[in-house]
Amino acid sequence: MDNKLKINLGSGHWKFDGWVNVDLDHGSLPDVVADLAAGLPFADGVAALMHTEDFIDQLELSQAAAFLRECHRILIPGGVLRVLTPDMRKLADLYLNNPERLESLWKDFVRVPLSLDTPGEIFNIGMRFAGHTFLYDAETFKVLTDSCGFDARSVSYQQSEVPELRGLDLRSPADAVSMYFDCYRRP
Repeated sequence: MDNKLKINLGSGHWKFDGWVNVDLDHGSLPDVVADLAAGLPFADGVAALMHTEDFIDQLELSQAAAFLRECHRILIPGGVLRVLTPDMRKLADLYLNNPERLESLWKDFVRVPLSLDTPGEIFNIGMRFAGHTFLYDAETFKVLTDSCGFDARSVSYQQSEVPELRGLDLRSPADAVSMYFDCYRRP
């Protein structure tokens, strides 16, 4: 897959060497400036790999479906879209079963000041934090991606069957409630 385009969507200041880094923020100096929610400026079937971390959760469900269909259009058959997104189930599980860990994650890694300093406040802010609009659990994400032409496979942090997708993840299980998927484009 080395001879095809690799696209990092929503790159921000974390750019990947050898990839086309795309973001709306001019200040992060992406290779391509584009609003990912408004269509992607690439031709059909030009990318072998795509990556996005903590972006899809900023879209309404219908926008997320449109975004995934755009990724499907741009990927070659068998191409892979790596998606990291907050896991609603992990967040809820921490709130219900391990509120001390939830508080620790918030204080150690998120570091946004709290007014009440309670797990309930963290849960509420966490659902909306950093522009979150729609958080997924694995089942919901898989149903969505399936409807957009992908076979979404849950993978572990920094792991992938595709060597070029290994080691790209910014959010680790130690400091986030992310889930990790490699989404294979079906023909």
